[in-house]
Amino acid sequence: MRFGVLSLAMSCVLATAAFAESPPPAAKPQAGLVRGTITSFDGQQISIKTAAGDVISATVSPNSRFLAVESRTFGQLKPTDFVGVTAVDGVNGHLRAEEVHIIPLAGVGEGHYPWDHHPDNASSGPVRAGSMTNGTVQTAGASRAGSMTNGTVGAAGANELTLTFRGSQVVDGKCVGRAVPAGCMGTAIVDVTPATYIAALVPAKAEDVKPGLAAVAGIGTTPDGKSLLLTLTVEKNGVKPEF
Repeated sequence: MRFGVLSLAMSCVLATAAFAESPPPAAKPQAGLVRGTITSFDGQQISIKTAAGDVISATVSPNSRFLAVESRTFGQLKPTDFVGVTAVDGVNGHLRAEEVHIIPLAGVGEGHYPWDHHPDNASSGPVRAGSMTNGTVQTAGASRAGSMTNGTVGAAGANELTLTFRGSQVVDGKCVGRAVPAGCMGTAIVDVTPATYIAALVPAKAEDVKPGLAAVAGIGTTPDGKSLLLTLTVEKNGVKPEF
């Protein structure tokens, strides 16, 4: 997912002189994801230690948004839900979901594009290239009899999601890329197995952020090199953000 990134609103000041030129708008922060464990948080600064051992710090602002994760089941997914699905290629042109996140804000990170992360509970064996598909659920139900999921015949507990999404361009007959206003419309059929991690992103507060919790942070870097916390998704009741 997303998981897609919230932008900071930046204002520009108009010159008061009659013929003075207006200054150009300030550049938006360039954002990236940081995954790891919170080491410190005081409401103004946050530090996160990554799996590689690096400690990344950022400044918290009034625009920083806090989220947490709660477990969900396939039966709780419904048409019109906006979801983020991390997946690998399956069979018959389907995707095989490793994670499904219900996203509270439709349109965040919409599209179909490469993704560099596999959850801890991903199936054993060689790790294949992954993808992220953020889109709207059209149908959610049991897979058709005889369908194939991960090379085996679909059985009880195997399910399918059909998603629609806007991308940027058509490549080899498929709509791909992050959404742009005049982009293509795509459809993805996603096989959801009993091992698929399903969770909802729900609102959280700064008070829910504590050292020791797993977290995924959207951190922006301003042109002058400052790091700003845009979004923070934290562990809740032992359920960790896996995207």
